[in-house]
Amino acid sequence: MTSEEYKLKLGAKVEIDGDLWVWERVRRGVEATLRRDGTEDDWLVISMPELIGFAGTARRQSTTPLRPAAGDWSADVLDMERHLLEAFRGVPMDPSAVGARPGYDLTQTTQEQRITAKVAELAGTSLARSRKALFNYWKVYESEGVAGVDARLHPKGQKRLVISKADPRLIAVIDRELDSRINLHTSSRRHCAALVRRTLEAMYPGDAICDVKPTTLQGYINERDAGRYSFAKATTRRNTSNSPDREYFSGNSHRLGQVCEIDSTTLDVQVWDEKGNTFRPTVTALFCVASRVPLAWAIHANRPNGFDHALLLARAIVGRRAMPGSSAATLSGSATLPAELMKRINPYLDDESLAVPWIFPHAITVDGGADFRSATFEAACRAFGITIVLAPPNAPATKPHVERNFGTTSTDFAQWLAGSTGNSVSNRGKRDNPTLTLDSVRLAFDAWITTVFLNKQHGGLRSPVFPGREWTPNQMYAALFEVGPGVQLPFRAEDFLALLPSEGRVISNEGIEFHNRKYDSPLLADLRNRSLSGAPAGSRQARTFDIRFDPCNDNAVWVQHPETEEWIECWDKSIDDRAAWMAAETEVRLVERFGTGAPSETPRTAEFLDEIERRARSDKRARSRQLRGVSPELDKAAAPPVEPIAFELGEETVPISIDDIDWDSSRYDIVTVKDLRA
Repeated sequence: MTSEEYKLKLGAKVEIDGDLWVWERVRRGVEATLRRDGTEDDWLVISMPELIGFAGTARRQSTTPLRPAAGDWSADVLDMERHLLEAFRGVPMDPSAVGARPGYDLTQTTQEQRITAKVAELAGTSLARSRKALFNYWKVYESEGVAGVDARLHPKGQKRLVISKADPRLIAVIDRELDSRINLHTSSRRHCAALVRRTLEAMYPGDAICDVKPTTLQGYINERDAGRYSFAKATTRRNTSNSPDREYFSGNSHRLGQVCEIDSTTLDVQVWDEKGNTFRPTVTALFCVASRVPLAWAIHANRPNGFDHALLLARAIVGRRAMPGSSAATLSGSATLPAELMKRINPYLDDESLAVPWIFPHAITVDGGADFRSATFEAACRAFGITIVLAPPNAPATKPHVERNFGTTSTDFAQWLAGSTGNSVSNRGKRDNPTLTLDSVRLAFDAWITTVFLNKQHGGLRSPVFPGREWTPNQMYAALFEVGPGVQLPFRAEDFLALLPSEGRVISNEGIEFHNRKYDSPLLADLRNRSLSGAPAGSRQARTFDIRFDPCNDNAVWVQHPETEEWIECWDKSIDDRAAWMAAETEVRLVERFGTGAPSETPRTAEFLDEIERRARSDKRARSRQLRGVSPELDKAAAPPVEPIAFELGEETVPISIDDIDWDSSRYDIVTVKDLRA
């Protein structure tokens, strides 16, 4: 701890160019404002390093000790100190001694004689040192005191760079070989050493540099590889090469929506689709860097495209509303959110409880994916005056906040769900057993963000004034919103619905059937069986309406009334059952046990026919066995057998002996097996 008399405080006087200046205040911790002593309006503004340069060393006395004079030194260190003082200063080792020992008296011996006597005295002990070593110890003791002697007697094993003594040509060849491995596959150090030696022999044939020992060359390669990851994972090596060779700067912002980041990744959860097939969905998130609040998010069954991102952007601008008819309706906003002020700024946020803060994105950082560079997404950003910042290729550190949030999503959300697959192949279990549907995962993700993530302290949300405290995204949003509130946008919910894709569907008495679901609303009463195209009332052509649907939200569809032009929101009639965890689990168990009902499965009718044919074949074989084993009663009732009558055989038909046959005769044509196969 520095003494108070050596601290520079406000009100201290500093001499600059012969004049005395009084330090009055500091601005932002980097600029100091000084007033000339004895004046009222003569001011001087300089940087803090300049102020310290003028006043820092001048306030410290020359007698201030700059090295530790005392400490818990070991016995050998204190003994070495006494030996050094006796040899170079003639100070007796025993403090109670009246005079110097023989051979170490300054008046009778020279320094060289004392050092020679000391080397002979220490010979055979643990402190035995040569003449040169004693001089080195004395030099360290003069500059660093006992601490220097302790460091020399008990070295801490500091790493030395032996390559500093190597030939510069060898270092250049090693660096060239290591730099060439940035985009190559990962290989061994032995492979690298062989290539370095081959390059040396080609560039400097017959030179002594080619005879470097294998162990020495391997040590040089290891030292030059520090920080390059030349023999680590190829992805790590490529990402490290993209890091700028300069001082790092903070990428934080202090205005809502000033810097936003968007990206997509595969969720570490395996789920069922509507037909019972398993897959891993894709999650897309749009984040505000200043508050770490997700403006909007979506979970896609397939890889999203530019149109999906345009809808995500529209959803972020309009504001996310709690979904009625499901557990999402119970998601209440945090008490720290300025709900009333948010509603005054954006009148379209008419929920009684806001689940997600509303932020308008001013600039969005995207990567080079085709979905983010699509004309649809660029047109949507251009329509609302949003700037697109394209990150360099292979540089995920350009948007680190959304990338890091995907790791939080994997550890704090995905791994707690049934069907979690792990974040890599090496962390994956032997069997993946998905027990959740895509709708259940979407609902759980909404609940996690609004109830857990937004109300959990975030390590990246620290105030420069209070760096030791972490804030939640809701708290940071509330503070930044009051300082710089957003502006009202001419963007209505009707504009958002107009951007949604449309399909023609029939409005029947049971509602709207769409994607194997049924949607209905009480406001559809006057649209059922109504003719809009002049077709007969009740026909299919008369009842076809254009409905709007959200690809990332299957809970509702929208129909525009042809007369009032108001949008009618039609909700899924079975949303309560789908939102219930027990119902979703029951459906999954049915699929696991009895199949998905896909066309590839064997229908029960085919199994029934196979069983009938099997029984028919069994009955036929039993009947044959019965016919072959005729009963005695049938034998008696049958007609008596006819007595055989002998008839005369011709001469040519009389059999002859085989021994009398002439096989070489032309009367016999012998056919072999080979001829038959031919």
